[in-house]
Amino acid sequence: MMSVKDALAYLAIWSLIGAVLFSLFVVFVFRSGVVYASRKKDGTLKEEMPLRGYVAMFSTLLAIVGFLITANYLGLARKHVSVGFGTLFVLNLTLYLILFVFDTVFIDGFVLGYWRPEFLHLSEDMGRESMKEHITRSIPVGILFGLVLAGLSTAISYFMVG
Repeated sequence: MMSVKDALAYLAIWSLIGAVLFSLFVVFVFRSGVVYASRKKDGTLKEEMPLRGYVAMFSTLLAIVGFLITANYLGLARKHVSVGFGTLFVLNLTLYLILFVFDTVFIDGFVLGYWRPEFLHLSEDMGRESMKEHITRSIPVGILFGLVLAGLSTAISYFMVG
């Protein structure tokens, strides 16, 4: 049985790892221009997206599932921490939501909307107003995707990884 202390430690460690990895990912997609395969120059999603944009978005979703499965394996299974399906789902969803809030508040709100560091090569069109619109639109979608991604990573971890 997992204690509350163990759950909080797991979430803290893997949230920090996820935040670092996600920050590196953001630097990569902006510096390489990959982000603009699925987004307009102002940061909002394109209505007509090329195949490359769908591949970029799908790859990101797969990376999130992979990260959650890795956290489950290294943070729980390898340490012989046994949790039920429901508990594992709650842990996955909580970890996802922590990273979603990090992305929404820190990355989108602060870094892209306010700070706008030169090393990211941000478009002039991407600013506070477009980030407000992006954040407003992404909250319900992000929560819905979180439920699906947490469910998928939980099922894979619980039934396949053990």
